[in-house]
Amino acid sequence: MTTNNVETMIARHIPETPTDLHQRTVLAVGAADRIGTADSPVGPVWLAWSPRGITAVTPMFADATIDDFLAHHRREGYGSELPRSLRSDVEDALASGRTDELEVDMSGIGDYQRSVLAACQTIPVGQVRPYGWIAEEIGNPGSVRAVGTALGRNPIPLVVPCHRVVRSDGSIGQYAFGPEMKEALLRNEGAIL
Repeated sequence: MTTNNVETMIARHIPETPTDLHQRTVLAVGAADRIGTADSPVGPVWLAWSPRGITAVTPMFADATIDDFLAHHRREGYGSELPRSLRSDVEDALASGRTDELEVDMSGIGDYQRSVLAACQTIPVGQVRPYGWIAEEIGNPGSVRAVGTALGRNPIPLVVPCHRVVRSDGSIGQYAFGPEMKEALLRNEGAIL
């Protein structure tokens, strides 16, 4: 029997691998996220989620693609429709600014940044706090710049409302998607009249 005959015989007895096996496996073990879109007060957003919660959010700019989103967040993911209940919960929360009940997955975030984002989540809708307040809340009052860096790298903006953190002089300060978007979010929540 030749090698080709043996390979042919073996191939007939081995079932074909499902084409989506890799995708299903990496999603099941949490090595990748599902990616979909939702509406927000600043327009449509890309949203990534795992079985543990939302892992990333980015506003969709005119020319943004799912590949841009994945590259920005340095993650693997697969396009998908948001489950109807998740889409509804996310859109309602983003419209009202009351995002504290959305499940978020911060497993890929370091301890310091996680503490900064957790403090940020306690800022009520319609209110703002200075960067120094966050530093005090996490027990590290001298870390104002580090707080700004951690917020600037927030992978879940809008859901973890880093737009509610402003400079100590009351000015809006920086925002990953520009001060205009930060101002629009604060106006939408009634923090700026």
